[in-house]
Amino acid sequence: MMRLFLCIWISIGCLEGVLAQHIQIVGFRATNEYEDSIYRLEKPIVLDFRQTHIQITFQDASDSLNARYAYHLVGLDRRWQAIGRSQSVNFVNLLGGSYELQVKNLNYTDKIASLKFHLEVAFWQKPWFIPMIGGYVLLILSIIFYFLRIYKLRSVLHLQQVRNEIAADLHDDVGSTLGNIHFLGEMAKMKFEKNPADALPILERIIENSKEMIQTMRGMVWTINPDNDKAIDFLEKVRAFAEAMLTNRSISLQFKNEVPENQLLTIEQQRNLFLVFKEMIHNIAKHSQAKNVNILLKKHENWLWAKVTDDGVGFDTSEISEGNGLRNLQKRIEQLEGKIEITSEAGKGTRIKLMLPL
Repeated sequence: MMRLFLCIWISIGCLEGVLAQHIQIVGFRATNEYEDSIYRLEKPIVLDFRQTHIQITFQDASDSLNARYAYHLVGLDRRWQAIGRSQSVNFVNLLGGSYELQVKNLNYTDKIASLKFHLEVAFWQKPWFIPMIGGYVLLILSIIFYFLRIYKLRSVLHLQQVRNEIAADLHDDVGSTLGNIHFLGEMAKMKFEKNPADALPILERIIENSKEMIQTMRGMVWTINPDNDKAIDFLEKVRAFAEAMLTNRSISLQFKNEVPENQLLTIEQQRNLFLVFKEMIHNIAKHSQAKNVNILLKKHENWLWAKVTDDGVGFDTSEISEGNGLRNLQKRIEQLEGKIEITSEAGKGTRIKLMLPL
């Protein structure tokens, strides 16, 4: 009886061992951002590189109550991973390549179920991708460097153009003034030989032209200095120039500057602005017969506002002549892309309003 019981027990144990060997993979699912696909296990499984979420299910039907599972993904894991009673594994963001999933029941480790699948290699994982990116980076850097060089070259050419224009302005002013001084000197010489007293007014004009030329030279040379880029310093130079020009003719000047101290001006802006103010002050000094002049400057948004008024004899704005320099003034305002408004009547003085972009 005892032998019969032992034989039955051994037979049942062997049968259980055989039945426990039936672990198998029962499902394969791959998901991308668009769809969820279930694959047939009988056919080779090839996945698109976008199918980043993979779920594989398995089961040991003969040991469903006590089974403890472990898996090994050949191509990713170096050792077996125990997962307890769980009957599925999930993989996310696998790199492209060939893999083989191996699964076993830890109660019966001699039987292993396996499933092979292949995940396509994404283009950014291919050997040529990194060199290509490096090439694109070098290309972009080369383009950036090229445009920086072009910008720098254009800046140098623009600065050279400004310098040439300043040199041309100085040449015209100096040449014109020296020619006038030469002419007046010849006249003074002739007058002095006949009547020395008659030469005094001419000599006074020579001195006046010389002073005006000195002030113009100082103003233009000052604007060339790259250290003088603040509007407050520039406008102070304009004020000094206006005072020197008008004081010689006994004209009182009221100069009010409300432009912020931190406002900057480029060399080109300073050059053009200086010539604009020079033209206006020269016209007032030469033609207005004024006793008082008021200059107001302020900044509004991205514009420099200026108002220049005098109590002189005025003029008819419909009869602007070349001699008074107003056409030249309007041309310079157009070069600055600014706006100008001139209001004047005979005997009632002149008011000039300017709007210049900063």
